[in-house]
Amino acid sequence: MKILILGIGGIGGFFGSYLHKSGANITFLVRPERKKIVSAHGLKVISSLGNLNIKPDLILANELEPIYDIILLSCKTYDLDQAISDLKLTKGRGLIIPLLNGIEHLNDLDQEFGQENIAGGLAHISSTVNDEGTIEHFSDFKKITFGSRYQSQDERLKQFSDICKKTKFDTVISQNINLDLWKKWIFISTVAGATTLFSCSLGEIVKHKYGKKIIIDLFNECRSIAKLNGYTIEDSEASSIISNITVDGSPIKASMQRDVEKRSFTEHENIFGNLISKAEPHKFECPLLTSCYLRMKVYQDTLK
Repeated sequence: MKILILGIGGIGGFFGSYLHKSGANITFLVRPERKKIVSAHGLKVISSLGNLNIKPDLILANELEPIYDIILLSCKTYDLDQAISDLKLTKGRGLIIPLLNGIEHLNDLDQEFGQENIAGGLAHISSTVNDEGTIEHFSDFKKITFGSRYQSQDERLKQFSDICKKTKFDTVISQNINLDLWKKWIFISTVAGATTLFSCSLGEIVKHKYGKKIIIDLFNECRSIAKLNGYTIEDSEASSIISNITVDGSPIKASMQRDVEKRSFTEHENIFGNLISKAEPHKFECPLLTSCYLRMKVYQDTLK
């Protein structure tokens, strides 16, 4: 099975490196400058799973052919249009598994490549690329989840799952990928919202009076929006999520907060803005989520 990974950052680079280490047939689609650096110095990963320094196969967009069985798409949502353009030469073969946050990207991908060629996917991981280009993995989160949106995708996803299970990261084939996409959206909206609103890790928030309550209230706002749109997170699972994101001393920051610290653009429109738009038809007020969104709009103005 030939696997193409678009994105060699904290998500694509992490999962791709461990797939490469396990013997999978991996190629990274990269920009010319990134190709030059990785070709010369390798792709380095720092993780509790074991540090890596690999020399993977790299390719540029104009060199692509429709020869890949699986295409992992791990760009930021604001780079989706460019990613779609880059992948046009792969049309006709690859099953695309997008690992983007939210759900709106599926519409754009469906229109360009056909719904039958777009599976559902998501990643639970806390990682980033540092100034030296090394991927740093920060927490125990190391899971990739994917699932069929059409029955015709089942066999190829099963084959890909078997390959992933030879690695050190966790792999899940979802039986309800739409629900799981919403769960991840609620999770990342809460973590990104809290850590950007207060400009710190989750642990730094919960150590203060009212900190844990703010995180829980934000989570419940987001959970309510999901329910209004037909996606229910059961109480037992909600309790488990809350326990995971309110751990004393947790070092976890959302990638959005790390982007802020780097003075980079963020995915706030896709994560916060689109979720708020799902609340509006139901006339549901979400003041905490709206505050997170406004905080990022003000931040974005400082980049102009």
